[in-house]
Amino acid sequence: MTNIGNNLKDKYEEFLDLLTVLCDSYDSLNKEVLALPISTAIRVLVHDKGRNISLLTHLGKKDIEYLSTNHKAQNENVHLGLVRRINVGVKNGVGGEAKYWPLCNEKYFPMPASKSSLSFGEWWETEIIFSSSGSCLTRKDLVLSVAEKDGGAHYDSKVEQKYDAFRHAWSGGSTLVGIESGIERGYDNIPIYPAIRQIAYELLCTLKP
Repeated sequence: MTNIGNNLKDKYEEFLDLLTVLCDSYDSLNKEVLALPISTAIRVLVHDKGRNISLLTHLGKKDIEYLSTNHKAQNENVHLGLVRRINVGVKNGVGGEAKYWPLCNEKYFPMPASKSSLSFGEWWETEIIFSSSGSCLTRKDLVLSVAEKDGGAHYDSKVEQKYDAFRHAWSGGSTLVGIESGIERGYDNIPIYPAIRQIAYELLCTLKP
């Protein structure tokens, strides 16, 4: 039993290191595709389903308070709680950079000060991080959708439909409009992958304070 416990502890430390390296690479390389292995690492660390037991559960580390950076803007019609909209160098609806950005990346703006502590169930399954008039997503919905559906598997048709509403049907409900030209410029990405990066930030801050 001691060897099993040590092996699980070693595996837990390896996945924390892996998650840290992936997040650093996401930021330094500006490669959103890294959200896929990030989501897989998060799933291995926290998600329990049937015989698949998470590393946190195996090690008895799950019953702690989890950092939430879910930010609620005033008078918002669409809630994108873990990302911000940035536009740099966009002139009259043309050019520049218009993207959804993880809150933890402070290249342009400091992260909002609003933070809270939640139980695992609240953090993973209850708190809404994305919502629009048509649907809403929790962290669990988002992480499993990216890890499993974007990774080539299908796990839940109802969640899949909610996820697809965000992943394929819209870009966060936002466009930029040139004041003089009237040109509409859409955002260069969608909020899904930056939100995965932010969830990883929350988890690392929780597990590696």
